[in-house]
Amino acid sequence: MAGTESTAPKLSEDDPIKVLFDMASYWATIWSFIALCLWFEHQILKRLDIESGSLQVAILLVSTPAIFLATVPRIQKNPKARLILERARYVVVLVAAALLGAYLHANHKDDSYENALRDGAVLACSKIAACKAAAIDYANTRE
Repeated sequence: MAGTESTAPKLSEDDPIKVLFDMASYWATIWSFIALCLWFEHQILKRLDIESGSLQVAILLVSTPAIFLATVPRIQKNPKARLILERARYVVVLVAAALLGAYLHANHKDDSYENALRDGAVLACSKIAACKAAAIDYANTRE
């Protein structure tokens, strides 16, 4: 007889997929926090009218690690902050996946046979006056 237990694989702490996800989400969260700090500091420098690029870079190179090193111990000590960080890791991974998907969609080059056939049909239709007029009429009456 079959048991009543679930047949779904159980994730253990030694599961390589879980370890990989934890490591990737951890580092993605750290780099997202650093990027957020850099962006925030850059906005502050713009508001302070500090125009010199080398001065901005010097300030950012000193202040970002200082903010990061001051924040991390506080997050580690506060259980509520650690819980928020734990949940934020999943949001960071979802945002990264959405941005990667948008980037890949924007830079996708369709070299399929169907795409080449469609391009050829459009080119051929543009050279035939009756076809071009019918296509324009169709485009104008489409809802």
